[in-house]
Amino acid sequence: MGYKDLREFLERVDSFGELRRVEGADWDLEIGAITEVAASSPGCPLLLFDKVRGYRPGYRIVTNLLHTERRLALALGESPDLRGVGLIKKWKEGPAKVTEGPPPVEVNHGPLRENILSGKNVNVMEFPAVKWHELDGGRYFAGPVTIARDPDEGWVNLGIFRLQVHDKSTLSLYIGPGSKHTKQILQKYWDRGESCPVAISMGHTPALFIAAALFSPWGLSEYELAGQLNGMPIKVVPGELTGLPVPASAEVVLEGEVPSLEVESHAEGPFGEATGYYVSGLSTKEPVIKVKSIMHRNNPIIQGAPPMRPLPGLWHFPVNHRCATVWSDLEKCGIPDIQGVWQEGYGLMVISLKQRYAGHAKQAGQIAAGSRGSTLVRFIVTVDQDIDPCNVTEVMWAMATRCDPERDIEIIKEVASSSIDPLLSPEQRERADIITGKVIINACTPIYRNRAFPPVVAVSAELKAEIIKKWWNVIK
Repeated sequence: MGYKDLREFLERVDSFGELRRVEGADWDLEIGAITEVAASSPGCPLLLFDKVRGYRPGYRIVTNLLHTERRLALALGESPDLRGVGLIKKWKEGPAKVTEGPPPVEVNHGPLRENILSGKNVNVMEFPAVKWHELDGGRYFAGPVTIARDPDEGWVNLGIFRLQVHDKSTLSLYIGPGSKHTKQILQKYWDRGESCPVAISMGHTPALFIAAALFSPWGLSEYELAGQLNGMPIKVVPGELTGLPVPASAEVVLEGEVPSLEVESHAEGPFGEATGYYVSGLSTKEPVIKVKSIMHRNNPIIQGAPPMRPLPGLWHFPVNHRCATVWSDLEKCGIPDIQGVWQEGYGLMVISLKQRYAGHAKQAGQIAAGSRGSTLVRFIVTVDQDIDPCNVTEVMWAMATRCDPERDIEIIKEVASSSIDPLLSPEQRERADIITGKVIINACTPIYRNRAFPPVVAVSAELKAEIIKKWWNVIK
């Protein structure tokens, strides 16, 4: 099932009772705090804020959009009951394997064009920009999709980057270190002595948000990935200012240009990152977007996706993609009988497998350590197939009873990490030395003792099924 826009998805979520409406919250920390507290609650509701203090009624913001497994499954058109390793497997067999999809379809009209503003009427501060965390350097649009076209090859790239609001027509754009495609496109324009035209979509079908966050290869437009995920091509209209293809049913689209850092830059940050730390240091000089045109729907809904530390009940959908990436890499390397891959927060990854030969578990851990999907993972744990990798209690039990620290723990030094890794020192960041260590923990039963290892005290799968069938009204 595809969704034509964000509103259709919200209606679907609301039908399951997971949407909460909030009126009168303040943009200054209150919306961010409500979002974080709600994310840590058992149900992790999707929040739709209206009548935000300081903004006109009807100018809304939605948070916690894909923060449960049910909502991610719904966004992917899967059963809302799909969970855990089953959801990872569906992702691995679907989005993680997508190499092409239907190109976007250009249309003449769309809800986005209900309001078109330019010149003196441009004011990005009409839309709810939020100070999300207490130590943030200002107000942010967190979660918008930035759209740019490669000037040489003509393909259109989409990426997700935070935008700090400075005045009614100026945003700072933080991309961060690394070879991100948007950064390469910007540099191409700057090398020509030109500003880079960009468009910013701030509310759209979930498939577009998911696609913009994926590891897509150079030259493949995320519009195609989004069309594949959504089950239908994404409809686009040409931007009023840039001519860039923008989602026809988007809630808000800003258009403008990004001059080179030598022409104009602005202090940006600090900003709380997804690992749960402020790792970028104090404010830094970053490129700016000079906004010159705005299109928006009546009563627009801005998507807010602020990073926050891992919390109980919080599902980070990028984790889904990282697990699928590692699982696929293991299979590509010929590692057999992988039962599932799971990541807890940003630091712990668990690989469940059925051991076939001596060294099987260690081999899986070593390959996973080199996968792009484990960039922010510090600990990689391998477990037997009887352990649910999604169940932290079971994983800890396996580590405590099946792992011999002297033999089964290995430290790998100088592995590629991420710029938001809190362990990187200021000196490392300055010289772009983005490396840390990883730990591989083999928590599988010793394969040479499989027959002699003490049997597990647990209800058998067959008896468990019988008990559930007969006594469900008692134990549910």
